[in-house]
Amino acid sequence: MAYDSLETDVLVIGGGGAGFRAAIAAREKDADVLLMSKGPLARCGASPMAGADFTLDGHSLNKLGLTGDPNDSMEKVFNDIVTQGFYLNNQKMIDHYVHRAPELLKDMLDWGLDYYFSDQRAVFTSGIHIMDVLLKKARSAGVKMLEDVMLLDLAVQDNTVKGVLALDIKSGKFMHLRAKSIVMATGGWHKAFWPNTGMRDLSGDGVAAAYRAGASLGNMEFITFCCNVFYHPPIWRGSLAPYILSLLCGGLLTNSQGQDILKPYDEYTVKIGTTSEWNKTFLSYLTVREAKEGRGCAHGGVHYSRGDVPMSTINMFAGMMFPNWKYKALDLTGWGKMLENNEPAEVGPAVEYFEGGILVNPQFETDIQGLFAAGECTTGLFGANRVFSAITEMLVQGLDAGQNAADYAMKIKGHNNMSNRLMDFERKAESHFANKTGINPAQIRREVQEKAHKYLGPIRNARELTDFIVFLESIKNNGIGNLHISSNSRAYNKEWIDALELPGIIHLLEAAARCALARTESRGTHFREDFPATDNDRWLKESVVSSAGGKLHVATRPVTVLSTPLPSGSMPYLEMMKKLMETHSDTGGHH
Repeated sequence: MAYDSLETDVLVIGGGGAGFRAAIAAREKDADVLLMSKGPLARCGASPMAGADFTLDGHSLNKLGLTGDPNDSMEKVFNDIVTQGFYLNNQKMIDHYVHRAPELLKDMLDWGLDYYFSDQRAVFTSGIHIMDVLLKKARSAGVKMLEDVMLLDLAVQDNTVKGVLALDIKSGKFMHLRAKSIVMATGGWHKAFWPNTGMRDLSGDGVAAAYRAGASLGNMEFITFCCNVFYHPPIWRGSLAPYILSLLCGGLLTNSQGQDILKPYDEYTVKIGTTSEWNKTFLSYLTVREAKEGRGCAHGGVHYSRGDVPMSTINMFAGMMFPNWKYKALDLTGWGKMLENNEPAEVGPAVEYFEGGILVNPQFETDIQGLFAAGECTTGLFGANRVFSAITEMLVQGLDAGQNAADYAMKIKGHNNMSNRLMDFERKAESHFANKTGINPAQIRREVQEKAHKYLGPIRNARELTDFIVFLESIKNNGIGNLHISSNSRAYNKEWIDALELPGIIHLLEAAARCALARTESRGTHFREDFPATDNDRWLKESVVSSAGGKLHVATRPVTVLSTPLPSGSMPYLEMMKKLMETHSDTGGHH
């Protein structure tokens, strides 16, 4: 089949914030840079969707002339990220995040970033605006760009990356892209779950391709669920609107018996666990617990109503966040009426962020030479629970990964011809058209997504995880080779894209489920009903996933410690959570 062929020094895969920042950084080192985006430029991935708070220490904010707490410090932020990550973080990566953040924010302000306001530790803007600033800067720096192009596989020779096979979604043609170095910046894999809070292009292509090519993954069991996401009615399912409103003005969460679900819990934990970003982990856990104990509502969630919050307060915040009750192309007028009548809507947790991903060293290099990674597709920074900003993460890591990839590329002479290897990938990608009968890929995907939501949610146990792994194995053995695409057209063939994404999604879910099964304790976003304590003696170590003889192998490695010593002993999960909430710096509020 005909294909287009391109060469570059540095290939950046991913059209979100980490990808754009990496591309700009590599271009500023005079490398020839090509950025490849699966969707429209600066409008795909998680970045445009972000509420977009850029977090850094208040003292540095203050020095930049913004509202920031002058008594805050990099050390305090460092401490808060470690404790909120349940001590599982790579402390070298936190140190890098904390020290690089002020300079990254200054760059963005110099390039024209506007913000709504800043508070003790954060600057608030919009994800779309951040992407527009980055797109403009990338264009002026001379970054070449491809949009609507999907990564299929990495070509690797002697454990060194040489290029990729990609698919031009618009034309259906394959593309051979040869590169001296590659930066993977493909974000999370929200599409493995339903409901989810992500964009539909976030299917983990980059993490899965890196793993297939020989890179190790880490901490795949840690998945942040956003609480209070619409479950019902179906038209709003997956929307974050109730989460935003409940964080700003409170409200009432009740189970199917009409009981306030917060009542049985410690007052301090409830206060911090509902008014700060701790709410994602705390309330997601509580909601699923209600459902598992038989008090869940019809669709597996709980009810959210305004309770005793005055409608005037609701209207004030809704007017700011959802003008005319419109939010991200959804008409929420009906919800406004429900709130007025104090009628509940059903809400629950949905996947929002992945702490796990590709293992990288402090230079953002993977196990494969010439392959770098940045942003949410990597692991290490946030440990077992993320409470600080992923916006800062993507920009800080993108900058370093891009610079290091450019330095690496400049030392390489010429490009290897990998066409034979890429042709093998092509044949595999085309094989789906040969099946004259079989299963529709979307049908299998939805079944996989719903089981992932059920068995790999905030509360897990050995039986459900084992059942889920057996289910994934059966799909691998019987389902994936048996997919049927009803149209032979290559251009914009959604069924074909579903079929191409599915094996990667299955791989990542299996990695997450096997890591969750191996971790016999509860920590951060991972709660095991059958092991309800946080075990600092046995489990203060990272999970590492590698491929051994075609099989997925889970091992562990020590946590990287810089200045904060690790705790010892074992403690009930909610007690540990409360203890960590109490160690938060007395400055800067919670983010």
